[in-house]
Amino acid sequence: MSQATYQRTATMPLADLRPFPGNAKRGHVPGILESLCTNGQYRSVIVREHDGQFTILAGNHTTQAIAAHGPGDCGLTIKIAGEEEPCGLCGNADWQPVVRCEVVTCDDDTALKINLVDNKSSDDGDYDQEALAALLGNLGDDYAGTGYGETDLDDLLAAIDEAAQEEAELEDDAPPPAGSALDGGEAAGSGKDEHAHITLTYSPDTRDEAARIIDSLKERAYPDSDPSTIVLNALRTLTVLLDLRDRKAPLASLLIEAAGVDA
Repeated sequence: MSQATYQRTATMPLADLRPFPGNAKRGHVPGILESLCTNGQYRSVIVREHDGQFTILAGNHTTQAIAAHGPGDCGLTIKIAGEEEPCGLCGNADWQPVVRCEVVTCDDDTALKINLVDNKSSDDGDYDQEALAALLGNLGDDYAGTGYGETDLDDLLAAIDEAAQEEAELEDDAPPPAGSALDGGEAAGSGKDEHAHITLTYSPDTRDEAARIIDSLKERAYPDSDPSTIVLNALRTLTVLLDLRDRKAPLASLLIEAAGVDA
């Protein structure tokens, strides 16, 4: 199999071009014709030169659209930036259908693959809807030659808004993680590594004091311990301090009590 080799760019009479045999794609020829009349032929047709023939590998529907225009002056004018412009194909003059082509040479297998991938790759693509809406919004109400109509932007914006609302509802309806405080504090998983999540509510002052104790324990007393051990010991220390304040009991007796030793 040989790769396609570029030979030249040529403007060729429509009658000299042969459609790709068995081309499976069915393009939107009226939309392509509207684009050609508005924008001109901005992309070349890819043509294979072989056995004295020129077979279209990519751009079969562009040539169909040019054929649909036909020879002569179509009488169509295009409004661009408020100004009337002639048809991008015939120029509103006596015109014979011609096609700008990139001529290549290749074998039969490569020709078939080029035709298939040119059709398939466009189908496999997708759109960033928000980016597309922004592009359409830049056109005001002039959609001629784009393939889009007046209601397409409204439909697109509605779809974007609906998708955003559905995503927000899914986030609101999502169940809490297993073992979280919202899930009743039940343990997640099973076995030796089972953990439980708890939620404690303190005043801001007490919360700040707990944070200071945790930092102190982490830096000084338990530098190599796992976080759960540090937090547990910090809570034990905080409990003793709070009891000492609330009950005004001697510190020694509270420490003995916290250790679980009978006095």
